[in-house]
Amino acid sequence: MRIPKPLILFIDAHDSFSNNIICLLETTLNVSVRTIKIDNPALATDEALQNELRHYAAVVCGPGPGHPEKKEDVGIMRRIWRLKEEQLLPVLGICLGFQSLCLEFGGQVRRLKGPQHGIIRRIRHVGECGKGGQQTIFGGVGEITATLYQSLCVDIGQDETKMRRWEPEILCPDLVPLAWAESRDSFQDDSGIMDDMVLVAVRHTTKPFWALQYHPESICTNQENRQVIKNWFKQAQLWNRTQRQTPISQKGTIQGQYATRESLLSQFEQKVSQDPGIRSLAAYLNNFERADKYTEVICHSRTIQFAADISIPDLVEAIQDMRQDQIILESSNAYEKAVGTVDVRGRYSIIGLDVAKSTRFEYTRGTHKITQIHPRKGTTSTNDTRSFGGIWPFLAQYLDARKVMDGNPDSPFWGGFMGYTTYELGLEGIDVKLQSRKERQHCRPDLCFAWVERSLVVDHGKNVVYLQQLAPRANNDLVKTWMDSLTTDLQAAIEHNSSPPPTARIPHSVISITTPQPSVYASKVLACQSSIRAGDSYELCLTSQTHIILSKPASTSPSWVLYKTLRTRQPAPFSSYLCLGSATLVSCSPERFLSWTATGSCELRPMKGTVRKSSAVSTLAAAKLLLDIPKEKAENLMIVDLVRHDLHGVCGSGNVSVPRLMVVEEYKSVFQMISVVNGQIPPPYPAEMGKYLSAEEIDEAEKKRYTGIDVLAASLPPGSMTGAPKKRSCEILQDIEGGEERGLYSGVVGYMDVRGRGDWSVTIRCMFKFNDKDEVGPGENRKASEERETWHVGAGGAVTALSTPVGEREEMETKLAGTLDLFR
Repeated sequence: MRIPKPLILFIDAHDSFSNNIICLLETTLNVSVRTIKIDNPALATDEALQNELRHYAAVVCGPGPGHPEKKEDVGIMRRIWRLKEEQLLPVLGICLGFQSLCLEFGGQVRRLKGPQHGIIRRIRHVGECGKGGQQTIFGGVGEITATLYQSLCVDIGQDETKMRRWEPEILCPDLVPLAWAESRDSFQDDSGIMDDMVLVAVRHTTKPFWALQYHPESICTNQENRQVIKNWFKQAQLWNRTQRQTPISQKGTIQGQYATRESLLSQFEQKVSQDPGIRSLAAYLNNFERADKYTEVICHSRTIQFAADISIPDLVEAIQDMRQDQIILESSNAYEKAVGTVDVRGRYSIIGLDVAKSTRFEYTRGTHKITQIHPRKGTTSTNDTRSFGGIWPFLAQYLDARKVMDGNPDSPFWGGFMGYTTYELGLEGIDVKLQSRKERQHCRPDLCFAWVERSLVVDHGKNVVYLQQLAPRANNDLVKTWMDSLTTDLQAAIEHNSSPPPTARIPHSVISITTPQPSVYASKVLACQSSIRAGDSYELCLTSQTHIILSKPASTSPSWVLYKTLRTRQPAPFSSYLCLGSATLVSCSPERFLSWTATGSCELRPMKGTVRKSSAVSTLAAAKLLLDIPKEKAENLMIVDLVRHDLHGVCGSGNVSVPRLMVVEEYKSVFQMISVVNGQIPPPYPAEMGKYLSAEEIDEAEKKRYTGIDVLAASLPPGSMTGAPKKRSCEILQDIEGGEERGLYSGVVGYMDVRGRGDWSVTIRCMFKFNDKDEVGPGENRKASEERETWHVGAGGAVTALSTPVGEREEMETKLAGTLDLFR
């Protein structure tokens, strides 16, 4: 008989590092962790809480934004410390949990003089100080370096009395100090340290309560801390055996949930189980335009070789009508041989063909409606996403129903969804309400995907073009006829591939440019820092928008010329040009958001830390020196820890790694600090169990498996555009940014294909517009009317406690200039 693992309850204060702590517990200890939110209504009564706690060997009260004196910020944590003697069980508090414990037993919580967020400190602990320390959770522990995320600290009298470092103070006789962060142990002078002694670990003298102020789960906290966690649980188990009065029970239901979220396909299957008619509806929608629904679909492919560097704009213009919808995902810096590594340069460019004829999916947050536009049939259908479990389960089951196994193995994209999501769609996913001064006055899509069946993939590394079409295997002759016709045009374009960069006189089209006011932006930076000092956020990614009104030529929008000009001036690995439905996007983004393979290997590449190239900073070595400071590294570290949390929520404990941390990369006009976070999506069932499962059981597991779309849905909006903790930070930014929608800026652009792969970039270094904002106004000298279009350019940066208003404004203006210079 298999003995079940001990259960630990993790109390989540809506933090963006919680899943990392759960991973630390499950990979360090032989335990299983369940989690509940601090405001779980099912535990509102003392009886309900006590019934829940009897299932657990221990509790961990986690970190989170806010102040321990505020009931809404700590929720049931406060009730944990107040349990009656016969109800006690071992508890470990972390960060906010630490502060809540100390506050409950006499400590005072005050603001640090110098907030510490993403700052790595040497920790002095009792285990280094003689035999007495060996009986504590620091026994046998060597030197600890740990990441701090705190604006608040606990005062037990260390500044007013002659400190007895390892003994209780009169102010807090129930708390024994176990560890300190001291100013003399700071690694760098410019990390904002202004407090001599900061208490970072305690234990209660009589109750089984311990707590840590530092973050043991951070990627930059060293491995010595795992021994602290082992020691804590060893002491917790000893207390359970010798002093616990309420025995641990394995009977009855529990409120605690697994940290990994339910898969999107499983959510869809749940809806089907409640209403079997949903599967029929889904099958109808999935096959609406498919005459091939009963035959095998493959990705037909033809390879065309070319000898020299190829111009994607020339290629597109040779085969596409630029007045129609377009989706172009380009590695526009693929031939920048002198700059960066292969990863920096990018390898593939992907062009959707016949996008104007492709089925388009549109979703606006808050409407619960998915609209399918079918250009070939001239029809539109709308369905309630709640019938499928939400917008993401709908998309997941749609793609799963159309998966294809046969195609060119060298091509990264065979066909499938291509398009964009807005920043506001990501806010809906984390339950952040829009705080616009007025109700939304539009119904623009927050998600717009085209189902692309014909595509062109350029492999800049191999100098080949893949011409592709999704079609039944039996349609080979029809596909060949289409490919023959297009191949002729492609080869002609390749042979005449020598067009110079565009020389359009865009400034003469400019009617007005409205940029952020320096004083207003500076005041917003100060407002961000006020929230950080109060403990409500660790980092806030502040943005602002510039609005440009252009006169629109009678024939077409200047968007294509804008793209060709921008890609020449700022070549980037994730450039994109989209005219899709009502939106137009021009972007030269250097930042990959998320990619995944058919086997479930995921990669996120958060980018934080920017230095513009100049005569003073012209080399990678010089840029590394400028970025090797606490402020820049802290910005990057905080987002890395946040991204790890997002990935853990799908991939589970032990399946996330950071192979590259705070690496500086070189681009044509800037240097960027990036990190790489990898995850492995778990299989639907363990491989070794396959021989024991029936065909029906295997099919059932496959229906509920995780895919890359689960990671995409769990990770929006991009952490590099929000700050941490994500939910509270986004709520604060809604207020500070005045409720102005970011739109496509701070969203993502990319694809997910029928083979089960995906690649998405963060929409930055961009401009975008919506057709519904085009208007007619007086022409030059008011002699005639003219059409006008409004473009939006977003820019900003991460504000931390170490920021300065001038420095943040200059960073915002630096990022803005690369795009705005097109109009000057």
